[in-house]
Amino acid sequence: MVVEARPVTSSPDDMAMKVFTKAIDLLGGPRKLIEHRNLTWLPSLMEASYVVVYSREHGYDAERIASLLGITRQSVYNIMRADEEELKKRLTEAAGEKDEERRTHIAGALAKLAYQEIKKEG
Repeated sequence: MVVEARPVTSSPDDMAMKVFTKAIDLLGGPRKLIEHRNLTWLPSLMEASYVVVYSREHGYDAERIASLLGITRQSVYNIMRADEEELKKRLTEAAGEKDEERRTHIAGALAKLAYQEIKKEG
């Protein structure tokens, strides 16, 4: 795997927070999360935000990200494999599910989509 070095313009914490809040906006805002009883997604979404930032902004591999965040490599892989194109379908299917892996997958897709939107906006 080739890792491309890129200049880092912001701290991982600042960028992860931007990704996190953008993802919440993409869902319709905090009120929509409350209305749909999806507040349990927030920890997974924050975790996914960090994974995306460490991977795309810093070029870290899954092992290093897992070590930094105190999560498993499998969780990192699940987040990075999440398909943004299937996000709406997964949100609909998972509306009532409590499965952690499913939430992480959704959170990964949301974080990746939010990251792309932030980059598009400049």
